Amino acid sequence: MNRRNWLLAIGLSLLGFVGGLFSANCQPNPGYIPPLKVVGDVARVVKLEDPKQLGKLQHINYDGNNYQAMRLTDIIAAAQPVATAGQIYLVGNDGFTSSFPAEGLENSYIFFSAQNGWEAVNLKHPINSNVKMLKEIVVIAKECPPHFGITIIKPDKELFRITPGQLYKRDWLDYPYVEGQAVVENEGKSYTSAVYTRRKVFRLTDFIPIDEGSRMLVMGVAGEHRFLENRGFFELKDNYISYLQLDDRNCVDKVAGVIINPPPSSIMDAFYDARRYLENNEKVLMIIIPGLTNQVYSDALAKGGLPFLKNAGVALNASGVYPLEKQVWLGAIVTGKSPEENGITSVQDQELKIPTLFAVAKQLQKPALLLQAAGRQLNTEIEALPVNDQNASGTADDELYTLSLNHLGQGYDLIMLCFEGIASRHKNQDEGAESTLAAVKAIDSYLQGIASKWPGQIIITATPGTDTGESSRFDFNADTVFVPYWRFSP
Repeated sequence: MNRRNWLLAIGLSLLGFVGGLFSANCQPNPGYIPPLKVVGDVARVVKLEDPKQLGKLQHINYDGNNYQAMRLTDIIAAAQPVATAGQIYLVGNDGFTSSFPAEGLENSYIFFSAQNGWEAVNLKHPINSNVKMLKEIVVIAKECPPHFGITIIKPDKELFRITPGQLYKRDWLDYPYVEGQAVVENEGKSYTSAVYTRRKVFRLTDFIPIDEGSRMLVMGVAGEHRFLENRGFFELKDNYISYLQLDDRNCVDKVAGVIINPPPSSIMDAFYDARRYLENNEKVLMIIIPGLTNQVYSDALAKGGLPFLKNAGVALNASGVYPLEKQVWLGAIVTGKSPEENGITSVQDQELKIPTLFAVAKQLQKPALLLQAAGRQLNTEIEALPVNDQNASGTADDELYTLSLNHLGQGYDLIMLCFEGIASRHKNQDEGAESTLAAVKAIDSYLQGIASKWPGQIIITATPGTDTGESSRFDFNADTVFVPYWRFSP
């Protein structure tokens, strides 16, 4: 070999050695498995960090190689979709996304390799449905279930409803959110470092027209109740949507719904109105009617079923609280505070964090009485007098009426009556409407009889119908969130 060829051979060998080092250093480390998340319209965010995490693996042959893979259907099932899946998104680390219907996934698999990370292989789909370096599997529901996602309403109508999965199909902003910054002094110089997180955010005006200066009442699944200016961002997080006010960092972690320009009245006004009357040495009768929604009230009024309440004056439109459960609303009524503040955020809760209206009455040395149907009750400063359905009529409202008449003249300054409510027990829609109207008429007659014997002020409002545990109690809409509210003297 001459000198020229000998030097060329050495050079090629060195290039091969350096290239090998470079290639070895740039290959993904098989000891580290990046997480793959299943997000969107699912009850449970699945975070895959082990190919064997979901149990048995399937042997498949793809592109001339054998792999041990998980069925895509098994992965999706583990995430517990909240409704029938309509679309699947496969999102790669570089943003490359493949979208296809959620049907016909019998030959769709996910496996991990050191070279391509998490990889999706759809043996019967077009080749562009296969995604390498996969980071997210997004499940998108066919329809928006009422108990999932967020709903935007006005006092008279629904404006917009969307789920986290459906948001992946819309435009949103990749926003650099400042988490904080630090400054250190070193040798007479200041060194500053800021930390950011990238967040998927959007504004309501990206989807619906909202007048500038509109106010929002944002309600969260944990009982948050925040009046905010429309200046912040809604953020898409895995399988829920949160809200973040940028100037004061006021956050609602999981948003259930938003009211645009909410009415000035609230069911929590009952606490403050009653307290004012007591402080002015006036007697107060507070009456709670579960199930008397604005729709039920309007229908009964149109059919002549509410002669007493019609003469009581025009009802105010009052916003309620979230969750939409009777027990939760009662907690807000007797404390004047949101569920987040008073501690009653579900039907199972009984212990209040803060004093109630009965504590106010006790401090003012005003005798108080609480009458309500037997069952789960809030633990207040006074012992409730439970009322049972003694005549097996299906409701204790008639017994509560009789018992209340016996106590009206016994020197109480504050009486709170909780009727059992207006609830249809018929499956047929027409029979249900007739049953509801009959219940409304009965309660209206009870109210007339009680009011005629009461010498003080009267407050009447409503709560959701029942605490049944059904998902419909989370259906945030204009009929479930608002109820009528009266305050008058007979």
